Parts: sequence; C-alpha cells; structure tokens
Amino acid sequence: MKIRIALLAAIAATALAGSAFAAASLSSVVQTGAMADRIKEKNQINLVTARAIADHCLNAAAAKGMGTSIVIVDQFGIITYYVRADGQGKANTETALMKAKTVLNTRAPSKAQMNAVRSGANSEARVISFGNFANAGALPIVVDGQFLGAIGVGGMAPTPGVWSDEICAHNALTAVLGPQPALLPDLPNPYAITNAGGAGPRPPAAPQ
Repeated sequence: MKIRIALLAAIAATALAGSAFAAASLSSVVQTGAMADRIKEKNQINLVTARAIADHCLNAAAAKGMGTSIVIVDQFGIITYYVRADGQGKANTETALMKAKTVLNTRAPSKAQMNAVRSGANSEARVISFGNFANAGALPIVVDGQFLGAIGVGGMAPTPGVWSDEICAHNALTAVLGPQPALLPDLPNPYAITNAGGAGPRPPAAPQ
C-alpha cells in the first residue's frame, strides 16, 4: 500500500513539474485584437510575455546576489522590454542589446558566434563586420516554430555550466514559454590557454 501511495505521489509530482513548463501557444504570447490590427502584425510578442521573461531572469540574478541587464526585442529589432538592475553600467546594457541583435541577424544563439571564433572557424573581425557580437548571452524566442525575437542578457561574470547570462536567459524562456533547445557547448577560450602557457597577458575580455 505504501509503495502504491509513493508511486502515485511520484506520478503526480512529475505531472505538476511537466505542467509548470508546458509549451506556450503562439496566440497567448503575441499581440491580438485591436492592438494587432493597429500595427497590421499578428506575430509580434506582447508586453506581458516580454516582461515576464525579462523579470524572471532579473529576479533569478538578484537571488544570486548579481545584477544584470536584459533586453527583449521583437523579430523586427524593436525593443519591447528593457530592464537593468542597479549598478549596471552602459557597457552592460549595450552588450545585452548587441547580443540580441546578433540573434536577429543569425536566428541562432549569440554563443554560436563566440564558438566560431574560439574554434577558429571565424575571426572576431569578420563577426563584427557583419554586425554581430561574439559573446554568449542571447537566445532566440521561438513559439510554435515562429521566430518572435530575442532575449539578450549582459552584466554577469559567467561560471560555465553553472550560471551565466545565457543560462539566466534559458531558464527564463523555459519558465515562461516551456521547454527550450539545449544550450550550445562551452568551448575553451584559446586566449586563456595561451596565457596559462606563459605566452604573455591575454587580451582584455569583452564586456558581458
């Protein structure tokens, strides 16, 4: 009897966990009705959703004693919601937007550009020439296969695999929109390896 009760409890807990991250429907996260008619656009992320995503990340960072800057842009690059914690400077807020713009250009996480540079598949100069930023921290916002824009996060020192701007963004998207694609791997920084080998000081890190 006890085993049966425990099994039922486990099933119930699993169901609740699943429902907490149920996939959002497109109609629930975009502007509808008169507002959509006014701008003649049916697939533009609404303010409630953008704010929920950004605030989730902001609060998660605050719970860890960290400040961050977060921007949500729609698929046209229009800023829908922009927030920063106290203590965040211009570099932090600007890099959040630079990362988000990279997603708009590539329809891929901004980390893809960083990994391309770190792996030697691309140069940072070439990445910049296309208006992109080779740093992790921005992810596409996609619902029902529709690209709705991007979240860009900046300002936090990363602990790879544990916490970072990108992980904060990923957790927020999961909490508000449901399950998200797995994050790209964290490739080693060749500058860090060079520095460790005694070949001289590494270049200054780009702002997060």
